[in-house]
Amino acid sequence: MQTTELKHKILSTLIVSLSTFLGFEAISYSLKIYQISTTLWLSLLIYFFHIFWLSFIFDLHLKNRSGKEFMQRVEHFKRWEYLRHYQNYLVLPGLLYWSTVVLLFINPFDAALKQVLLITSTAALAVAYWYMKEHLSRKLEVKHEWLKVLSIVKLFAAFFVYAAVIGVTIHNGFDTFFLGCAIFTLTFLLIYQALFAYNFLNFRIIFIIVLIAIVLTLVSVWVYSVWNAEYFSAALILLAVYNTLWGLLHHYLDKTLSKAVAFEYVLMMIFVVTFVLASHNFQPRVI
Repeated sequence: MQTTELKHKILSTLIVSLSTFLGFEAISYSLKIYQISTTLWLSLLIYFFHIFWLSFIFDLHLKNRSGKEFMQRVEHFKRWEYLRHYQNYLVLPGLLYWSTVVLLFINPFDAALKQVLLITSTAALAVAYWYMKEHLSRKLEVKHEWLKVLSIVKLFAAFFVYAAVIGVTIHNGFDTFFLGCAIFTLTFLLIYQALFAYNFLNFRIIFIIVLIAIVLTLVSVWVYSVWNAEYFSAALILLAVYNTLWGLLHHYLDKTLSKAVAFEYVLMMIFVVTFVLASHNFQPRVI
């Protein structure tokens, strides 16, 4: 990567990451003063601003380009192949953004937790933004070191997603039908997006994605039935199962699955689940 291009990329990523952090701070403050309706509209406006910025401004505004380049980008979006690829890219930052917003909503007055959520989520989104150009140009699919970095971000996103769904289910008294539908849909999106990035997606694999989503749904229903209000630890159980199933599927499609690899994934899942179960307080749920 040339020096000038690298500088543009760093500045572009810093600008969008800073706007993300400040947006989260604005949402956090709005919740602190209990302006629920304002916070909802603010969350939507900030999200749509990011969609617009990433779509039309992110890689153009520091390259001394004219309005003609902007219109070419608009025309580019009219091509289904590019639009489909771009929509898939938006899944990961979208899930990270909205899961963070939900976690802020259910913890409006916990200042320390909110700052941890803001900082970690902004850092994860910054990584996703950094690889945006490679993702959209399809250079990402052939760079395994880039995909490994994004894999960590995807696990982080999965943890936030599961914590947000379980947390909002517990705090709002929703039933298992809501929980199951949400976990199924979001798990499907997480795996679909990951397979798309690795260029493994095809029609036949959809059945396996659905099967994994069903397994996570059943696990989430079980966890919800026996857990108290500690939704972060509950999310760790789901994350351990998700990571194992996704890892086995990925290695199978990559033709690198072996007994040793499968044993390592299963052993790690057992360790995490056992640790969480051993440290969990199975007392009646009190909100």
